[in-house]
Amino acid sequence: MSARRRTLILPCETQVREFDAKLLLALVAASGGTPAIVGAKKVVDINLDRFPPGVYVGKSVTARSRHNLDLARRCGHRVVLWDEEGLVWASREVYWRTKVDGATLNEPEMLIAWGEDNAAAWREHPDYAGVPITVCGNPRADLLHPKLTALFAAEVDAIEREYGRFVLINTNFSRVNHVQPRQNRHLKWLREQRPDDPRGGFAAHKYELFQAFVKALPALARALPELRFVLRPHPSERVRTWQDIAAGLDNVRVAADGNVVAWLLAADGLVHNGCTTAVEAFQLGRPALAYRPVLNPDYDHPLPNDISLSCLELPELIDEVSACRADRDAVFARQAEAGGRAVMARALAGLGETELACQRILRSLAPLLDEGLSATNEAGRSGRLAMVLRRLLRPVESRLPGTANYGPYLAHMFPDTDIEQVRERIRLLADCLGLDTLPPITQLETNVFRLG
Repeated sequence: MSARRRTLILPCETQVREFDAKLLLALVAASGGTPAIVGAKKVVDINLDRFPPGVYVGKSVTARSRHNLDLARRCGHRVVLWDEEGLVWASREVYWRTKVDGATLNEPEMLIAWGEDNAAAWREHPDYAGVPITVCGNPRADLLHPKLTALFAAEVDAIEREYGRFVLINTNFSRVNHVQPRQNRHLKWLREQRPDDPRGGFAAHKYELFQAFVKALPALARALPELRFVLRPHPSERVRTWQDIAAGLDNVRVAADGNVVAWLLAADGLVHNGCTTAVEAFQLGRPALAYRPVLNPDYDHPLPNDISLSCLELPELIDEVSACRADRDAVFARQAEAGGRAVMARALAGLGETELACQRILRSLAPLLDEGLSATNEAGRSGRLAMVLRRLLRPVESRLPGTANYGPYLAHMFPDTDIEQVRERIRLLADCLGLDTLPPITQLETNVFRLG
């Protein structure tokens, strides 16, 4: 059957956030007879006509993604989609206006939801036209399963040796502090001052929170000089901004490397506002403190804030951070008793189950993956021409600062990874899953790999 099975194609935009999870999905697929291609999204997307007919898994429901999904189909691939941002969002209206394009929502053959909340947000979108939705969860959540956290053991040891005990501060202000200044969309929305557009209000709220965190970092460090803090910016944020703010604070370090799971496992607690990391921390049993000096029910992210202990004022945050350092398990117990488990169950499919989201996803995709292949599945003429044009334009685009294809930005989002690093990661994942045999691994392009 595997000779006739389509290839699972898994593009990854942000290496530290997505790559381990999609390697896991690729490994589970390949171990079951489905070949998988996984790697840097921009490289995958520019070579869609060179891959065997597959099932392409898009990662976004934005208007920008629609053209690429269409190209994938024209290159002979079936198209499904999940939203990497679909777990955590503000109000449904803001999610629709900022993350969901109606036409893109109806482009794939199947939508894969994180949980019932994500699925409901899609079904109730005014443009939703009935695309099948399967509620499976996401491979990123699988990495938090007890049998898979051993994947990060070496990284946790290295972090603990270098940093000792610390409290993690996670920021998510990429739209006001983007690594590429031209991508500061919230600042653009603020300048436009359009009262009819909720994006303007969302931008103002986010900018206020950013300024509050800028003030809170040195205040925390000086109030608790005996504690260590590690600030981890969003992968798209300008790290130098936070390094400048932390300059002169001996007990603060800024770190942007590695998967956040390893940092959470090593930390005594997490400080955030509306950050997906709080959901991951909850699954790992690490206390999460939502610093909320600015409140707006229309724009706050309810899921991560509701499952955290809220700190509305800086003195309250200082007290709770100190409590995390003293007894993180006791702080998490208070947090869990506040009703977070029921909220999490609606947001994330399979919470507490032994079956992995990867297994549910592959079961849902089986009808597409098992489809018989024929010559008509190959890339059509329009698809091949579009890919040739993309490859001709890419060297020019890579030299244009501020664009999505700017070379230094892509290198920041997905640093070069060689095949030996991938083989070692696959070996560790296989050990966690108890797999005795590894699928063959080959490198197809720079930062793109095939399993099986």
